[in-house]
Amino acid sequence: MEFETVRVDGDGPVRHLVLNRPQVHNAVNAQLVADLQAACSAIDGDSNVRAVIVRGEGKSFCSGADLRQPRLSSLDNMLGSKAGARMYDTLLHLNAITIALCHGHLIGGGAVLPAACDFRIGSPSLRLTLNEVSIGFNLTWHANATLVNLVGPHRAKEMLLLGRTYDLETLEKFGFFTDSVEDDAALIAAGERLAAEIVNQPPVPTTVSKASINAQAMPMGRALQHLDHVAVGYMSKSENSRLARQTYFDDAPRIWGDD
Repeated sequence: MEFETVRVDGDGPVRHLVLNRPQVHNAVNAQLVADLQAACSAIDGDSNVRAVIVRGEGKSFCSGADLRQPRLSSLDNMLGSKAGARMYDTLLHLNAITIALCHGHLIGGGAVLPAACDFRIGSPSLRLTLNEVSIGFNLTWHANATLVNLVGPHRAKEMLLLGRTYDLETLEKFGFFTDSVEDDAALIAAGERLAAEIVNQPPVPTTVSKASINAQAMPMGRALQHLDHVAVGYMSKSENSRLARQTYFDDAPRIWGDD
């Protein structure tokens, strides 16, 4: 399996799904979404795969949306939102058990990709920011439900509405991570140890139990997620959203107009 922006390593029951745009901290563009979708679909078609370790090449796990992408029309933004949701759902519902190894920047979409995984291991180098609201958009990819399931609605509101940046210690208190390591160099070994535990479990009960827990955890979330795509289409034309994106790195107070 060869892709432009991701890499799949390994040929046994454990595979590494690697975000592979290290020159831009694995920023998300349309090609990365498409490649993740294709890679996850290919992995899901191989019954020999029992565990998937999801990680980022280079200095970060994923720095979120690639801001160099051109501004799109409302319809194109809605279609992009749907493509992202398909990718996210495919990752979330893989038959294999997924383990996210988190280091460096986890921003926006890069912060919620690990939430779609079954386990998350963090390194002290990580800094996680959910900045969608801060740049004038809503969280998409069907990721609200997974975030709420991980940290609860009160913390999810804090993380998303305020756009704060969090370190490993704080996120462990929130319950975001399954485990942690002392530094980046220890992440892969920790992920492979956990994957070995998974492979040692009987295949069918493991897969069925994962699916049952997912079904129990987010039935209503799925019923409401179509609103994500509608909201993205609206906010692509919002002057306040444009202003939010332009002034995200400014220190001055932002003055909002009528939308």
